[in-house]
Amino acid sequence: MLRPAMALLVLAVASGCATTDPQTQGTAQVDAAARNAIEREDMLAQMTFWAKETQAHPNDIEAMRKFVEALRKGGRGARAAEVASAAIEKFGPDRFLLSGLGQALVASGRGVEALRPLALAAQADPQDWRVRMALGIALDQAGQSDQARAAYREALAIKADDPGLLTNYGVSFLMTGENENAETILRQAAALPGATPETRMNLAVAIALQGRFDEAERLQRVDLPPQMVAENMAYLRSLISSPHRWQELSNAEGLRGLN
Repeated sequence: MLRPAMALLVLAVASGCATTDPQTQGTAQVDAAARNAIEREDMLAQMTFWAKETQAHPNDIEAMRKFVEALRKGGRGARAAEVASAAIEKFGPDRFLLSGLGQALVASGRGVEALRPLALAAQADPQDWRVRMALGIALDQAGQSDQARAAYREALAIKADDPGLLTNYGVSFLMTGENENAETILRQAAALPGATPETRMNLAVAIALQGRFDEAERLQRVDLPPQMVAENMAYLRSLISSPHRWQELSNAEGLRGLN
């Protein structure tokens, strides 16, 4: 059953940011047109392409960045972390590789391990709100909710109108049972252009956990089929009646995802 909590969204940090340094390329000819074209293909094709590019151009840091990004977006978080770690050893503390490593670790639920690379990436680029959002998620995973919310607020000071960022911030309160605060923030997120079903799902969770089940059910029906809505509502009602509901909610299989 889909667990309707903890839909923290980590957005891509490195996407579209890397540039090719000719001094870091291998001896083989780089096909720039093929590299541009692969961005329009599915993630499996992208992972395969960038794996071959890193083999053909072992000293090309851009190819390595793109390979890490493709692995991470393709759901291969553990492999992305391995590749990023090896690349950092080879190329040094590149901020794109550091952010890719941190996000890959977060995607694997290894928030404590993600703290250092994300902190270094945030230090390297103080205006990158996505890295600060990822750092907030890592801190939430590490059980450091106050520090996580500080990271979200830093990100919001840079990018105040991003629904994914506000969703993460709201879910941070949801995870600790502060449902009224969560609802306020998640309503802001849901009202923004580009708000996703995950944002509305978490808003429904915050509402249901305050006992307003009919309102929560109506909200879920916007995005989910009736059977899944019924299952989610039964799960939320069980949380209300359970003495360990907040621990279960915090540990639930959530909708956190990387894209």
